[in-house]
Amino acid sequence: MKNVSGSANNLTGIDSTLFQPNNRIGRNKSISKYSVQSEIIQFSLQVRTDSQHNIEIQNALTYFSQLDQDLKSSLIYNNHPISELSSEQATELVGENGYFGVDQTSQRIIDFVIKGAGGDIERLKSGREGILEGFKEAEKAWGGKLPEISYETLAKSLESIDEKIRENGGSVVDLSI
Repeated sequence: MKNVSGSANNLTGIDSTLFQPNNRIGRNKSISKYSVQSEIIQFSLQVRTDSQHNIEIQNALTYFSQLDQDLKSSLIYNNHPISELSSEQATELVGENGYFGVDQTSQRIIDFVIKGAGGDIERLKSGREGILEGFKEAEKAWGGKLPEISYETLAKSLESIDEKIRENGGSVVDLSI
């Protein structure tokens, strides 16, 4: 038996050289490919969560007067439960110039994806998929169809992400919402 520090035949049967930095990066392409895929999946999950949160708050504010107090208390905006808002404030937030209106909500989603992707086409596509998944999760959480403002926000977000994918030399096969 050779010495444990660098041998393939150590006491555990694990080749310790696999854990050396020069073997993980560059030489073992399957590990680095796995890392890239893992990062892309993580990015997609972050986009999904962010998109779902924005759409759910947008939906709650649209139906503000119809929500029960417990649900209003569980949803947070600006570090406060939305139950502390008046109906007028809620309406203003989803209005044309409101923080949860189509333009500002879609811009937050777009910025999150584009900045997070850094021009990488696969990350942009993954971010796009994350938006769609987040939207589906929001529909599921709210029991089906969301208000029209949410669909407008989705369409505007996807349009910008699709354009960025094309600008970077990629193509989007599924253009449906």
